[in-house]
Amino acid sequence: MPTKLVSYESMFWRTGRRVGRTIYAMLELDPVDYDPLIGMMDTKALAEAAVRAHNAELTATRAL
Repeated sequence: MPTKLVSYESMFWRTGRRVGRTIYAMLELDPVDYDPLIGMMDTKALAEAAVRAHNAELTATRAL
């Protein structure tokens, strides 16, 4: 049976737990140490805004 690859864009994102500037794709419902890194933003506020926007768009498209 072929394995289906899932892109990080189709997963929910979260900010880092320490500084809060890094963005990770969530592999599970709770943050884990092996969540893949998406990138780093200049400020914590910018990272939070990017995560909120991505997750809101993801939720909106899944609700259709």
